[in-house]
Amino acid sequence: MSKLSLATILFFLVYSVSFGQSTISGKVIDNVSKQGIPFVNVSLLAAKDSALVKGSTTDSTGIFRLLAVSEGSYLLLFSSVEYQKHYQTIVIDKSASSALQLNEIVLTTDNQVLNEVNVRADKIQLQQADEKLIVNIADNKLFHTSTNGFDILKKMPGIQINNDGSLSMSGGIVPTIFIDGKPMPMSVEQLRNYLNSLTPEMVASIEIIANPSGKYDAEYKAIIDIRLQRDKALGWVGNYVGNLQQGVYTYNNNNLTLNYNTPKIAYTARIGYQTGATVYRYRALQHQANTNIMRTDTWQKTMHDNLNLQFEADYHLKKNHNLGLILRTTQLNRKAWADNTLHFTNSTDEMVLSNIHSINNYKPTQANYGVNLSYDARMGKNELHVLGILSQVNNARTEDIQNTQTLNGNLLNYWKTDLVNNISIRSVQTDFISNIGKGRLEVGAKFASIATKNALRYDTLTKDNIFVLDLSRSNNFHYDEYISAAYLIYGHKWGKLSYKIGLRAEHTHSIANAITSKQITERQYLRWLPSINLSYPLAHEQQITAAYTHRMTRPTFDALNPFRFYLSPLNYWIGNPYLLPSTTKQISITYTKKNFYTLLNIGREVDPMARYPEYNRVTNVLEYLGTNLPYNDFATLETNWSVSVKKWWRMTHNLGLYYRMEQTPYHGVVYEIPITNFMINGSQIFTLAKDFTFDIYYYYVSKRGNGLYIFKPIYYVDLGLQKTWLKGKLNTRLNFYDIFNNNYLQLIFREKSIIDNEFSHWGGNQRVVFSLTYNFGKSGYKIRQNTRNEEESRVGN
Repeated sequence: MSKLSLATILFFLVYSVSFGQSTISGKVIDNVSKQGIPFVNVSLLAAKDSALVKGSTTDSTGIFRLLAVSEGSYLLLFSSVEYQKHYQTIVIDKSASSALQLNEIVLTTDNQVLNEVNVRADKIQLQQADEKLIVNIADNKLFHTSTNGFDILKKMPGIQINNDGSLSMSGGIVPTIFIDGKPMPMSVEQLRNYLNSLTPEMVASIEIIANPSGKYDAEYKAIIDIRLQRDKALGWVGNYVGNLQQGVYTYNNNNLTLNYNTPKIAYTARIGYQTGATVYRYRALQHQANTNIMRTDTWQKTMHDNLNLQFEADYHLKKNHNLGLILRTTQLNRKAWADNTLHFTNSTDEMVLSNIHSINNYKPTQANYGVNLSYDARMGKNELHVLGILSQVNNARTEDIQNTQTLNGNLLNYWKTDLVNNISIRSVQTDFISNIGKGRLEVGAKFASIATKNALRYDTLTKDNIFVLDLSRSNNFHYDEYISAAYLIYGHKWGKLSYKIGLRAEHTHSIANAITSKQITERQYLRWLPSINLSYPLAHEQQITAAYTHRMTRPTFDALNPFRFYLSPLNYWIGNPYLLPSTTKQISITYTKKNFYTLLNIGREVDPMARYPEYNRVTNVLEYLGTNLPYNDFATLETNWSVSVKKWWRMTHNLGLYYRMEQTPYHGVVYEIPITNFMINGSQIFTLAKDFTFDIYYYYVSKRGNGLYIFKPIYYVDLGLQKTWLKGKLNTRLNFYDIFNNNYLQLIFREKSIIDNEFSHWGGNQRVVFSLTYNFGKSGYKIRQNTRNEEESRVGN
């Protein structure tokens, strides 16, 4: 029997039990503007004891929906920052319709909240809603000293900030960033700029999906959905966020957001500008095959002159019908200078044999242009959402590299490079939602096409002092990819047990054309990705959820590109156009009780992508190549809890236990090394006199690794001080990051008989940052989404 037939039978089985319960829906509006209020907390309470039955939040238009509500008497509670709480009694009986549509719920502005300088919140408020863990951020004292989005996320359950500024979850899974329910994939630097522009006042809540259902793209192994505060008032409002940081070099980030709301159209303009310098250092120690010792030391300074512009218009066509337009561009203009030394000594480290000094002056730039057009409609029991994205990314990079033997002053070699990388992305996605019986049916489809063209030219200086084309390293590579996807999900409630059963199919057609070597690699593959999500409420505000999913990860464009990118004269990496996508099957179980949360995650990834080193024992060249490993088994147990010790002293902690075992074939040996490690981080928050808040954050991760490398422990401590002024309009923060300068990554190769090598990466994480936020105009904050698509996350810098 085919998988499609099985899916059809499964759908009719779940549909057959979809009677006897109701779906409650409605719209929450502002009492003055009459516009929908987004992200209002909707709680369904039992009438007899006010126990929480289930919860939800309104969407961007103010609409909410509670699925599969059993017969009984209930109390609906609507709550949101800046609004008075609203209660409404409802009764579900046998005569009730399967879809109960409420009249518009009107919330009244709470003037007392608007006039207060500080709104105190003693604890992190955790709420489990189906597959999402919701953490409230706004007006929460635990986040008041957070300078930016990174400071907020590092306190979230299961989220870690890596040494290079990237994010990871559950022991290594790379999450996808959503803004207000829509994806926002981007490169590491683009994500860094965006998150640096966010402050706690701008974020209403963060929703964490550790194991996404089939509704989401197969690439999304985990999701962090940042729900932003919205301005509801008509007229002008805006804010300015400025960060000035001093580390080895000075760097500053400035962001201005302006909003203008009318009854029919809401306009948003956002300008971001980053300037200054950042630093990176790479060090390595290698005992070579001839017993000599080689030390590598690279110091890289990057000057930034980056501009981000975005304009957005949301047009209210008619009731429950909205049209959205986003125009955006990012201009990354950087100048970098890398100073590298290869220092060779004899086996006793007493005699200097060689000292090669390399200077690389290069200019990496990126011009990114995008247009997003969306349509959202609600028609009775049905919803329709359409999103189209056009994107053009133009990368360029020139290099000037000179290698000199300092012992005699001879120029060993001199080459110049010119890299051009152009990527065009087109995608359209449609989602349809309908209440069928007492359940909820979701279907959707997506099509995306990606075309990338890469040209790399090497020119080498000859003995005649003439630069000539180096055919051995120059290359031309084109890559085209076409993705078609569709999904079906059915949700229902059986007694207290809520469930969602889904099936997603993704077809990929790719053509990799290595023009220089005249090699064409064409692939077509179809992946069936089922998912099951279960949720069961327990007594006393407790809830347990479980999920089983299949996910898929495609290779990034950089990983497929067979170009040679140098880290030093004897060290470079090369892409592999033959890489296969990986498939992950995992089971997750979560338990929540008030401010206590724990997650158990177990799974296997088949064909995981990895880089492995190849060492030439004659030339001493070390190259890093891409490959697919057979599999990777993993397990995670993570816990988050927060307590209020005193009125002036609060604390929160995250504890993670991790297991990993990769099957790694390497040089005729298959390594299967079980690796366990743990991580703990926490904050001690103190409320001081005159409304100052002081925060001590600490982080420790034990020794860990993979099949080939050992990662040494990492630990660091951050300090933060915060205060508001001018009745809350002005907010200042002073943060000292990595006060002991211990936040850097150190790796050691396991099998020293093959490669006796250890190295480290340091990104200048020790720094002092002063940040200032000023809100002007009417009360409220709004930073609109920078909606991008999954394919753009694979572009790189």
